[in-house]
Amino acid sequence: MIAGAEPDSQPLERVLLHLTQPRRDAAVRALGGLLEEFRRGRIVAPSVEREAMERHAGQLTAWWNERFSGFPTKGFPYTSFWGEYHRGKRDAHLIDVIAQLLADREGSETAVVNVACAFGRQARRVAARVPHATVVASDIDPRWERMSRWLWKWRPPGNYTFVQDNTFAPRLRIRPTVVVFFGACGSLSDGAMDYAIDSGAEYVVCRTCCHDNIGGNVAVTTRSTYVNWFFRFKNWIHARLQRTPKYAGFYHSPRYPRTAYPRSAAGRELSDTEEFLRVAEDSPDSDICRAIIDLDRFLYLTEQGFRVEYQGESFVAER
Repeated sequence: MIAGAEPDSQPLERVLLHLTQPRRDAAVRALGGLLEEFRRGRIVAPSVEREAMERHAGQLTAWWNERFSGFPTKGFPYTSFWGEYHRGKRDAHLIDVIAQLLADREGSETAVVNVACAFGRQARRVAARVPHATVVASDIDPRWERMSRWLWKWRPPGNYTFVQDNTFAPRLRIRPTVVVFFGACGSLSDGAMDYAIDSGAEYVVCRTCCHDNIGGNVAVTTRSTYVNWFFRFKNWIHARLQRTPKYAGFYHSPRYPRTAYPRSAAGRELSDTEEFLRVAEDSPDSDICRAIIDLDRFLYLTEQGFRVEYQGESFVAER
């Protein structure tokens, strides 16, 4: 070190920036390319979408596979009941990733918070895989977690605990090392990401869900498929919940109105709210539309100082 020079206090930040910039640039290109596919109407046909996803987002997928091998590709695309069924295997892959990230932290104070945990089954599996960590499962409605204990007669690991909490207005007094969620519905995916940002979490590991519900949207483009019918029925229920005061905070929040999307500054340069809501209406039937919404989230996380890996609906973000 040169005499009189100040020590370099941010080497890790500079390394992360060096690694983040290529991913951010690739995500911007992918988002722009997929938006153009949407504008041309090149959505819904599986073979066309598959080729477009590989062409525009293939580099991001390759980076994920270099770092986290074994991603279960069976069941793609998501826009089928078969694809929905295989999401459980992708959740298992994410739990493997969590165990990998925390493998060297034994002996340190490590906390994993699974927000919007519903039944708590993934949080229980995380607790079993990382016994040296404290695993907190939280949900606004404790009945699902209680019911799962009663139905399956499972006893949680000693490092697992459940706390009733609202992801949109959390009261947890814990700084998580990792925030995880597996298919947080409505606006909860965005609320969970902001909880991770605000709480100072080092990692976000997640699978997003309900892309059609961004901004409180419950409209879906009508098509004659079973998946489309299912989403329209689901959104009929969501619309009723939104109008019922006792369910305030369950899936939607005034913090995430229509105008909150696109979430990223880069996304707002490439698109606008009205287009994003049209994308959301097509998302039950389109991998491209889901990816557009998720790539905007990718860019939002990078703007908050995270390096992000992305694969389908799965994220690993670290800072």
